[in-house]
Amino acid sequence: MSLPSNVFAMSRPSRLLKGVFDAPVVLYRIGLGRMLGKRFLAVTHRGRKTGLPRETVLEVLVFDPDNKESVVVSAYGTRADWYRNLQAQPALRVRTGRMSYVPEQRFLTPEQSREAVVRFSHRHPWEMKLVPRVLPAIGAAVPPDAELDPVDMLASLPMVAFRPKG
Repeated sequence: MSLPSNVFAMSRPSRLLKGVFDAPVVLYRIGLGRMLGKRFLAVTHRGRKTGLPRETVLEVLVFDPDNKESVVVSAYGTRADWYRNLQAQPALRVRTGRMSYVPEQRFLTPEQSREAVVRFSHRHPWEMKLVPRVLPAIGAAVPPDAELDPVDMLASLPMVAFRPKG
C-alpha cells in the first residue's frame, strides 16, 4: 500500500527538543504564561470527539498590535488535533501576554501565510535560518525538498489567526 504523495513522513522530536518545546506549556500550566509575552499563546478549544475543553500552547509567528491579532502555524499540518478541533468548532479562549479573550479565528490562505512568514523573517532573521533544521527535527509536515527555501518551507504549513471578538 502506498501513501499519497502529499503525505510527508513525520518523525518524533528528540527528548531534548521535546523538553525545549514543552517549556512554554509548563509555564502556562503553572500560571506564568504571561512571562512569554506575545511570542506564545494558549488556545482553548473543544475536542471534536470528546467534546471536552483542551488547551494547546503555540508559538506566535506574527502579532499585530493594531488589531491584537496573533498568527500561529500548525507544524504538524492539518492532521494536528488542535487544528482539526478548530476546523470543527471555533476556539473558546485565547491567552497571550496579559490578554485573555474570546477569539475570532480565521484560517489563512496560502498567500496570507506567505505574507505572515515574510513579516516573521524580517523580525526574526536568525530564527528563519533555523527553520530548515528545526522543522524536520521536530517531525513537522514539510515537503522533503532540499531545494525549498525557509520562507517556502514555513509558508507551506497551515496557519490560523486569532483576534479578540468585536
